[in-house]
Amino acid sequence: DVGVYSYDPEEGWFKIRREACITPSDLPDEKYLYPGTVLKDEGGKKIGEVLKEVKIRDKRKLDGYRGDDRIIVVLEGYVFKTRIKDGTVPEDRVNELLAEKNRTVQTAGFQELFDMYDFEQREFDEFTAYALREKHKTAAEEQDFRMIVIFRGETSVFAVITNDHVVTAPKIKDEYDDPPFHILYLYKPPSSQKDLIENTILYTFLSL
Repeated sequence: DVGVYSYDPEEGWFKIRREACITPSDLPDEKYLYPGTVLKDEGGKKIGEVLKEVKIRDKRKLDGYRGDDRIIVVLEGYVFKTRIKDGTVPEDRVNELLAEKNRTVQTAGFQELFDMYDFEQREFDEFTAYALREKHKTAAEEQDFRMIVIFRGETSVFAVITNDHVVTAPKIKDEYDDPPFHILYLYKPPSSQKDLIENTILYTFLSL
């Protein structure tokens, strides 16, 4: 299985992105990859092969050892929802965990999710924020957060912030909407906590 960056689906179709390494000779005209081109990750492991001509979204040079230069390209495409492995879309997993009534199971599930996707952890007063960064973007695009899960204490999910993605929960106490950002509060927040979350935590994880 190869990981990709997925966007919110439209009518069952996911737009996806993926970075891949190629050699300079694989990109003779600077714009297209041709059938038979081997795609590798930065560690040199094969992750795929080009089956038909594809236009790249972006490229950058990766200097190598002793002139073994490589190019990192950003590829974009669409896959239908049935081709996405169950449990691998972060928002879907968060939806499941927020609906979980067993607090021990829920907490363990979130920790597994944070470890799997390498969430960034930071402390803010009584809150711990876990942020999932955007990946496989072009050089011209900002690489902000995709999602922030905010815990109060070790076992209570207090809020979830999303950036152009959708998360749902059975019981929502309050919401904040400032597109593309949306915040779901699982507990009714006093004004001081709303200010901390909406004006500090949210902006801490932006590429300003």
